[in-house]
Amino acid sequence: MTTTKSTRSTQATAITLLAFAVMACGSNPDQSDGFNPFLQTIATQCRPLIIGSDDMGQAITFNGLGAIPEHYNIFVNKTEALYRGGISPQIYQESLTAFVGAGSSNERSINCIVAHLPKGAAPAPASK
Repeated sequence: MTTTKSTRSTQATAITLLAFAVMACGSNPDQSDGFNPFLQTIATQCRPLIIGSDDMGQAITFNGLGAIPEHYNIFVNKTEALYRGGISPQIYQESLTAFVGAGSSNERSINCIVAHLPKGAAPAPASK
């Protein structure tokens, strides 16, 4: 019985050490590359940051509260793609409206977000 407890204890210690090692090697790109501060900036500078019927500014400030969770996740993912230059402002606006919903504040909010992007972050809008 003592051997089993000792083995379990050793396994638990090994798993804990492995978990700490993995966490130490990983990095949080949101905090190291400026995306998280960008979200905080648009939450305050674009107030009220309303997309569809969701208050994304409040959701950013309060870790998702103020928006439907699915809408907030889509907003953050699309905003990160815009921030990193993966999608154009036009695609960003169209996709947010399609997934989160239309609203009277969408255009103003999205224009404000785009205006706060770092220079060169987003590609130029596609011409029609």
